[in-house]
Amino acid sequence: MKIVRKDFASDKLQILWTLIFMIYMGFATSVVMNEQFEHLNEYVNPLVDFLLVLYAPLMGLTFNRRSFRYINEDSYTQMLYYYRSLPVPAYAIFISRIINAIIAYVINGIVFFGVAYAIANQMREAVDIASYAAFVISWIGIGFLLTGFYIYWENMGSGKAYLGKTLILMIVTVVAAGTLSLLGYSMFKFVMDSAMRWKLLSPVMWGSLIIGLGGMLLMSRLTYIRQQTRDLS
Repeated sequence: MKIVRKDFASDKLQILWTLIFMIYMGFATSVVMNEQFEHLNEYVNPLVDFLLVLYAPLMGLTFNRRSFRYINEDSYTQMLYYYRSLPVPAYAIFISRIINAIIAYVINGIVFFGVAYAIANQMREAVDIASYAAFVISWIGIGFLLTGFYIYWENMGSGKAYLGKTLILMIVTVVAAGTLSLLGYSMFKFVMDSAMRWKLLSPVMWGSLIIGLGGMLLMSRLTYIRQQTRDLS
């Protein structure tokens, strides 16, 4: 928790920048979600799947100096080097990262999905709060799973390698969303249908949350093991 408090105290404007970005993303996504919801049983727009999968792991971040400067300064490697020079247990770094991610998901999830729900009037008229909460938690579960990979990339390579892998993930997301759309499927529709039918008992929601949390913890454990032998020079 000392590491978490230090991260937030070191850049007091990070919450402001993060909230601004989440409001913008929520507004942009609400337009696509609303349009898709108007024609939910007619056609599938791959853009809504792409945006939700793209933004899901970003909700686990706060936009601080480290996240903005990771390419030029290799800030994640510098962070690891700094903590290795102190009597800080290696596991504490990863536990603090998970706590940071959970805090970010709570704040960003409320803002991002709250803005989307407030603006997407067609969706709001058809989806009650309980169903929408199940929908939101389902996507946060997906975000947890992807965050595990981000944690690994942050700690196991340079800033440029981290950028390259995130770009590859974006390309895979675009291809997957387009392929599912051509086949007549949509993750958005699948998750929403389950949420509207089962509400907070949605098996998709609970499955996504359990798999997502489990995946993030397993990737953090793997990163913790491999990071101890990484050469930071």
